[in-house]
Amino acid sequence: EEFAYPGTEDNVRALAVDGETLYVGGEFHLAGGREVGYVASWDGTTWSDLEFGMDGPVYALAVDRNGTLYAGGDFDKAGSEAGHYIAKWDGTTWAGLGEGMDGPVLALAVGGSGNLYAGGEFTTAGGVSASHVALWDGSTWSGLDGGVDNSVNALLVEDSVLYAGGVFTHAGGSIAKYIARLDGSGWSAVGGGTNGTVVALEPDGNGHVYAGGSFATAGGTTVDCIAHWNGSSWSALDSGMMGYVYALEGDGQGGLYAGGSFTQAGGVSTNYIASWNGSSWAAVGGG
Repeated sequence: EEFAYPGTEDNVRALAVDGETLYVGGEFHLAGGREVGYVASWDGTTWSDLEFGMDGPVYALAVDRNGTLYAGGDFDKAGSEAGHYIAKWDGTTWAGLGEGMDGPVLALAVGGSGNLYAGGEFTTAGGVSASHVALWDGSTWSGLDGGVDNSVNALLVEDSVLYAGGVFTHAGGSIAKYIARLDGSGWSAVGGGTNGTVVALEPDGNGHVYAGGSFATAGGTTVDCIAHWNGSSWSALDSGMMGYVYALEGDGQGGLYAGGSFTQAGGVSTNYIASWNGSSWAAVGGG
């Protein structure tokens, strides 16, 4: 007898929303008791599979303005199609993106022009050199100005600038510690970067970014796992976290939610999730 889990039976690693539909990816096989294969959709009442999903974990999801879902992870097949670490879902069927990658995809971001950026552990995309970060223009893959020298865990497009976070220390051949930005003139460091892995990036609503991860300092300032970049300098969010930050989400009104392995934020007991109102941290329910 199949046990009907109300959610999934293993880790969720990625979420994406398209209208009223929530897409969920991760290391699970079941959603609501249904066999789904690492990716599923939730319409508010019912779980559905996406053509039986993948043959390996899904670590990143993104939806473009046309409602196409992109999934990245550590898989070779999507539905009945070959999808080497990345694939797209049009609502009915999966399709690969060219030849895909030569290693896992850990991060996805859609640019304003509809271009798709992918980051991860790969060194080629579509058969061309793409060191841990690549661009899909709808038909072909290309590398991005030499890429970065180690894995990319997070991507964000903000005001036509691409931000990448991860475990790298160089971007485009120059020093960029764990976070870098790419614009029309190439890669550059983000104010001295951080002293440890960046796992999550989120826009601040003013053209700049919040970063979360396993770092203690940003730009030499003590920040404890979360920091704000205002375009010229890094700053702490109160006293930061007592534990790592793995996920960030803005509330659309200048506030921020953070999730991770922390039990305190700004000295407040929070139990793995906290909210920031621009000046102080607060618990979210009982966490």
